[in-house]
Amino acid sequence: MLERRGPSEYNTGMNADLTGQTLFLDCFSGIAGDMFAAALLDLGAGSLELLRAELAKLDLDGWSISLKKVTAAGVAASRFVVTLGREEEPRSLAAIEDLLAGSRLAESVRSHCLAIFGGLARAEAEAHGETLETVHFHELGMVDSIIDIVSSCILVELLAPKEIIVSPLALGSGTVETRHGRMPVPAPAAAVLLKEIPVFQGPGRGELTTPTGAALVSYLADSFGPLPMMKMNRVGYGAGSEARRGGGEKGRSLLRLILGQRAGAAADEQIERQVLLETNIDDCTPEQLAYLAERLLGAGAADAWLAPVLMKKGRPGVLLSVLCPPGDEGKHLDLIFSESSTFGVRIGDVERHCLQRRVEAVETRHGTVMVKVGSWRGRAVTISPEYEDCRRISLEKGVPLAAVYDAARQAAAGLE
Repeated sequence: MLERRGPSEYNTGMNADLTGQTLFLDCFSGIAGDMFAAALLDLGAGSLELLRAELAKLDLDGWSISLKKVTAAGVAASRFVVTLGREEEPRSLAAIEDLLAGSRLAESVRSHCLAIFGGLARAEAEAHGETLETVHFHELGMVDSIIDIVSSCILVELLAPKEIIVSPLALGSGTVETRHGRMPVPAPAAAVLLKEIPVFQGPGRGELTTPTGAALVSYLADSFGPLPMMKMNRVGYGAGSEARRGGGEKGRSLLRLILGQRAGAAADEQIERQVLLETNIDDCTPEQLAYLAERLLGAGAADAWLAPVLMKKGRPGVLLSVLCPPGDEGKHLDLIFSESSTFGVRIGDVERHCLQRRVEAVETRHGTVMVKVGSWRGRAVTISPEYEDCRRISLEKGVPLAAVYDAARQAAAGLE
């Protein structure tokens, strides 16, 4: 996953107002490397001149890049075009690693590109029964694919988003021609890369999400889900080639990028994507439910709780709710179905807005206590002494637990 950075080290004169925001990738008709680079340029991240200067740091000959204005589905969009002078031989992962390592690209860009090509190599090896040493990139090792990926990493580094959220990806349907022959959509490597990522078939026939696009989002995305509540500042559109879809301009794939600020988010507020699992239960014992909640928390749930509800026919029951990170739903469903009597679980995406948290040690007349401090807009608004510390001191010193809590809060009152 991409390491979040501050404003880019590149001295480009880029508008600082564009950096440090939420970037949403709306993949309603898929994503490919050239579409992503085009949409980033359309959004205002960097320029062709900068890309040409950076790409010249790679030991690659016989290429040129351009940005064309096209219309896709009635929308004005940009098309990133790489023109090659000659056909290239397939490259191995080692050859691409040497190419990147020997370049003069920024260390952060090299690191991201190496990780993305490493992911592609592992996917190709798994899909075709090879090893990392024997797998060769065919279409993905061509100069245009290398330029698409490197350009995308450079532009993301320039934009320096606070977070990247990706919508479910449209895959397309039918078949695609590869060096291995005609393959069903998605291509085998893309299918491997898209494991655990939300997808749908999407409109029309053709390849909508390519292996390059799948590799980029699987590495760059912080989370997958719908557009969050946010103030939109910029919108960019990147168009794909007609060859992947057919049908001329109306058949082009289109990627939309939305850049903005989370609505109502404070500068120091943490916003997390979480999954909420819920089910109503009326025929389990309290002991079973308490055991299940304990198991769920032990399995990594952010929270798990039980609440009384009145179910159909006036029967009293319990609402089991579980909050967990995206991608962890499966193991929690396993526990719920194996340890309870429910026949179904509701699942939904939620946002969790959190205070900035830190832990401080404070000295009280009874001893040292660790306290959690929650800050909002630069001001400490919540101070919570650690229970285990307070309990230990209460037992050791023979002091009421409430007195230890009060002393810890008083000692921490001046923290900011």
